[in-house]
Amino acid sequence: MIPPSMDLEFLYSLKREGVKLDLDIMREFAPRLGNPQDKFRSFHIAGTNAKGSVSSFIYNVLRQRFSTGLYTSPHLVKFNERIVVDKDFISNKYMESFMTKYLPVIVDLMKTKRNPTFFEITTLMAFDYFSSRKVDYGSIEVGLGGRLDSTNIIDPEVSVICNIGYDHFDRLGCTLESIAYEKGGIIKKGRPVVLADGKDEVIRTIRRISDLKNSKLIEVSKNSIAENVKQGIDGISFEMKGMIDSYHIESRMLGLHQVKNIQTAVLAAEVSGVDKIGRKEIEKGIREALWPARMEIVSREPFVLIDCAHNPPAARALVTSYQKIFKEKTAVLLGMLNDKDWYTFAHTISEIAEEVVFTRPDEPERSLEPEEFSKYCGSFFKKSRIIADIGEAYEYMIQNYDRILVTGSIYLVGKIKEITGSSLYPYILG
Repeated sequence: MIPPSMDLEFLYSLKREGVKLDLDIMREFAPRLGNPQDKFRSFHIAGTNAKGSVSSFIYNVLRQRFSTGLYTSPHLVKFNERIVVDKDFISNKYMESFMTKYLPVIVDLMKTKRNPTFFEITTLMAFDYFSSRKVDYGSIEVGLGGRLDSTNIIDPEVSVICNIGYDHFDRLGCTLESIAYEKGGIIKKGRPVVLADGKDEVIRTIRRISDLKNSKLIEVSKNSIAENVKQGIDGISFEMKGMIDSYHIESRMLGLHQVKNIQTAVLAAEVSGVDKIGRKEIEKGIREALWPARMEIVSREPFVLIDCAHNPPAARALVTSYQKIFKEKTAVLLGMLNDKDWYTFAHTISEIAEEVVFTRPDEPERSLEPEEFSKYCGSFFKKSRIIADIGEAYEYMIQNYDRILVTGSIYLVGKIKEITGSSLYPYILG
């Protein structure tokens, strides 16, 4: 049923359609909007982990000289975070106008094709917004997979493939080769592809696709060097040699894994051939970039660190970085979705945490019950407690611990961002 008020409620109701891995709706709908995805140049970023950070780095580099859009998902607190132009989130007014204007098209597609999904509509909304704002470039994060993802109607200057893991194996395949094949579906004929993943199976698969597409393959490990890496509570710094120039890199983002993410973004900028983007713009863009809720400190007293890690590879990266920066172990507020490898995740996190509070992420349909989580994973920690309500759990944490880590799901971390009121912008304020 379509609500009589043609507002954002209808858009949100489309979430029940889930994810459809095909491009039929996008290819039918986009021409009715005048193909807005063709009105700006773009960078396309896929991967299991790191694609959000890399998208933010690329966006911040490009906006030093150009009007630039950023499209990512999901959001932490409010939908508007997903669509950014220059330094502003998309407005509710524009979103409502878009839905009112194109609701007849959506209804027609429902009758003649199938129900469009939430992500399909929001992707076209982003492209339409970028077009209306006359952006020069868009940094576009893939939603799921790549080959059949809704974003894959763009023809990017560069395709970027970050680290690949087994998330969504039920949809993308049970081997790294099959998953890499789906991610590699964003590679376009004659356009370069930057690959951050160094696993042999992934490299072979992406190389085969890039050869077929006559696309130059740039492996991050073979085309850049990071030296004199330093990290601390205020960020990281290092010297980088790229394909074209050398850089002194400073970033406020924590974690050694961000070194490779920065190298990936810099190489993407270099091989794109974008005019006016040189050493000065790259260094300044990286310095100004943030990606909220990725090893982000949201409070100093008590010390609260939040991170959106939600799968074992991300947990390993978080643990490794934490151990390099901090001496003390931490108490952890942990909540996850039931379709993730929560057992391995919790076991990994227990390396840096002795006490845990299990809670329920703000995602009713997929959240893992904290009682079940505790039953199977509570023994990994010296002390465990269950507090299902996130607000109550966080209040308990800050009243009882001086050092806190919140992780396991974006639906948990996003709620903590809302509670703390910390910035949602993908750049340093001020």
